[in-house]
Amino acid sequence: MPLLARLLVLVAVALLPAIAIQVYNEFDLRRTRQIEVQGHALNLAELAAAEQRQTVQGIHQALIALSELPAIKAKDAEGCNAYLAKIKQLYPGFISFLVVDINGSSFCNANDYLKPSTAAGRPYLADVLRTRKFTVGVFAIGRQTGRNVLHFALPFFGDDARLGGVVIAALSLDWLADSLARRNVAPGAALAIVDRNGTYLAHYPDNARFVGRKMAGDNDPSPTDRTTADIVDLDGVERIVGYSALRDDSGGLLISFGLDKARAFNEIQRGTQRGILQIILSAALVLVLTSLGARRFIHRPLGQLVDAANQWRFGEFDRRVDVRGTSEIARVADAFNTMANSLEHREHELSEAKEKAEEAAARITMIFESTTDSVLIIDRDWRVSYLNGPARFRLAQDRDIIGMPLTEAFPAAADMEVLKQIREATAEQRPIFLEMLCPRTKAWYTINAFPSSQGLAVFLRDITEHKHALEARRLMEEQLHQSQKMESVGQLTGGVAHDFNNLLMVISANLELIESAEDTKKIRQCAAAARRAADRGTKLTAQLLAFSRRQALKPKLVNANQLISEFEGLIRQAVGDGCEVKLQTDEELWLCHVDPALLETALLNLALNARDAMADRGVLRIETRNIVEEESVAGCSPGSYVRLSVADNGSGMPPEVRDRVFEPFFTTKEVGKGTGLGLSMVYGFVRQSGGHIAVESAPGAGTTIALYLPATTREPDAEQNTIETQTLPKGSERVLVVDDNEDLLNVTSAMLSAFGYQVSCAHNGAEALRTLQSDQPFELLFSDIVMPNGMNGIELAREAKRLRKDIKILLTSGYADGALQRNKAVGEFSIIDKPFSLPDLARRVRSTLREA
Repeated sequence: MPLLARLLVLVAVALLPAIAIQVYNEFDLRRTRQIEVQGHALNLAELAAAEQRQTVQGIHQALIALSELPAIKAKDAEGCNAYLAKIKQLYPGFISFLVVDINGSSFCNANDYLKPSTAAGRPYLADVLRTRKFTVGVFAIGRQTGRNVLHFALPFFGDDARLGGVVIAALSLDWLADSLARRNVAPGAALAIVDRNGTYLAHYPDNARFVGRKMAGDNDPSPTDRTTADIVDLDGVERIVGYSALRDDSGGLLISFGLDKARAFNEIQRGTQRGILQIILSAALVLVLTSLGARRFIHRPLGQLVDAANQWRFGEFDRRVDVRGTSEIARVADAFNTMANSLEHREHELSEAKEKAEEAAARITMIFESTTDSVLIIDRDWRVSYLNGPARFRLAQDRDIIGMPLTEAFPAAADMEVLKQIREATAEQRPIFLEMLCPRTKAWYTINAFPSSQGLAVFLRDITEHKHALEARRLMEEQLHQSQKMESVGQLTGGVAHDFNNLLMVISANLELIESAEDTKKIRQCAAAARRAADRGTKLTAQLLAFSRRQALKPKLVNANQLISEFEGLIRQAVGDGCEVKLQTDEELWLCHVDPALLETALLNLALNARDAMADRGVLRIETRNIVEEESVAGCSPGSYVRLSVADNGSGMPPEVRDRVFEPFFTTKEVGKGTGLGLSMVYGFVRQSGGHIAVESAPGAGTTIALYLPATTREPDAEQNTIETQTLPKGSERVLVVDDNEDLLNVTSAMLSAFGYQVSCAHNGAEALRTLQSDQPFELLFSDIVMPNGMNGIELAREAKRLRKDIKILLTSGYADGALQRNKAVGEFSIIDKPFSLPDLARRVRSTLREA
């Protein structure tokens, strides 16, 4: 929009407040005038209502007088007719006076020349008979005269106070209209009388158009109203009407007085027109003067500025603006001239900078062309703007792709994940480093992309040979790892086979001796030896579970000092007389939350390893103290720990041995002297307990192994030093035993039978279910968990619970954690681990049967 037009718009906007004030004044005048006219119309209506009220009261009094006439009370038709005829002559406004009995039949009429008439069926007659009071009717047409009338009725009573009939006066509505016409009504005004149904009874002016018709529009005031309204009357004139009800016993008659709205607002309308004309003329004059001044003082100087700016655009910086004075435009002209001087100087500097930039670009191009990496420059519209030599050869294959969209230059890249990642990095304005395998050439590339506001620089390097070298190295490492694994398995096989062969030898030899022995004492000795061998086998199995961290822990609050003190004698016996054992304990040692039995086993393992490292001769130091770890160590959270260390002054270990000391099956001992599970078990126990383990060792400097066990400040668990009696709990309940191993099934049945229980056997889950579905009573189901080729023990237990809700469940297994987790049954049923002893089985069965 031109500046002159903007200025004229501003002037017009400045005139808006004046126009708004004028509009408001006009609105306020109209509102005030509206209130005045409404009040005037209401006052005139009330004056007219007061006069009509007197008329109605006069008619009421006249009817009262007539009702007391003896001729009427006696229903003397001849005397009554003569009297009513005289009354009619005195009051010419009435068309007729009539007296009827309670059935509506007339027996007295002022117009005796007419035939006898009846008022039966007239609403006013029903009203007066119902209310027995003075009643005013509504607009009606006389049945005998055919003229518009308004009936007034009053009941009369005989000497016996019984209702004798009704005195009726029929007022001519023409007479009523003439009475309104005699009033002094202003031109355009309208005066009317309306019945309770809203029908005009009389109207001035133009009575013939209005009488007998309903009031205009939705206006239907209540007979008790004193209100005003704006209406368009039946003659099409818009009026402000005041309404006033006659009230009292007027029968709902209403007076309306309407003033012509156009006449009432005529003077205000002329004043408004004069005001609008004055505003238009004033605004036009102001706009003309503003236009002339703007052309002289603004448009012409600005034109000179524009002409000079156009010449500067084409480099003609010697042009100056010739505008003098102290005005704002003159100061702008001076600023333009100063700017032209600066632009002329800057143009010279830019020319020199352009030459230097071209030299720098040439050097950068030379660098890009000399590198072996492929370099692409992509602009903000994702079009290729630069390719160095290697990129043209490897990627573009000597095609001219400068200016082409990236996906058009390289269609295969359109759907590649790499391009999507580069687009995301560009949107976030962050560098991205990727590796990509080219499907077509089977070559590997590193992609380094650096986004900027101008586009994207991409560097690609061929790393195919490097990838092949890494793959070859990975294969070699896998082969080495496989070799080490096989070596470890061989070590495990040798160690475990040696130990288990010894155990089996002891068990089988003692069983043979039991079979051939006749001496009871000898049998007991052989059985005890077999039992000890079985216990050692159980401990070896526990070690296998410990290094894999799958044994079930039974943690308690343990005082390590007390445990070491009680275990010291066994340690000294285990290491032998050639090793001196020294203890150094912290008297204020914290409690730790661990499995005490496994801690004893771990301590014994460390002591035996120390003994072997010292060749059965040296000093073994056991130390305890409190430690607070400020940072995370070996995957454990910072916190308080109890440090239990075992140190020897033996040969120590080289770094390559020290780094593998916790590997399962790893051992430096000869075959048959260890399984390589001792330290693995210690490591698994400590890690499963939430702690960590550290090793310090060097050749010739001995070895120190420190266990860091989680400390706690809770009170120690109450010891349950119950003295086991020789008497084991027995019972007589029926027990269903399930096991797929025939030998285990027989021995378990024999053990339970020895305790007095009634035992039934099943070899698998299906057989057990058939037994449970029979009528035989069972209080306990004792089943193995792992049973191949069908239903396992957990599934059997759940089905048994479904069949018999009150049956107790006891499960057993050599290792049940895996099956429990797979079947989501951890904590669901009571479990006793294999192998179990007679006392263990007796107590566990009894406690299971006692469970609620």
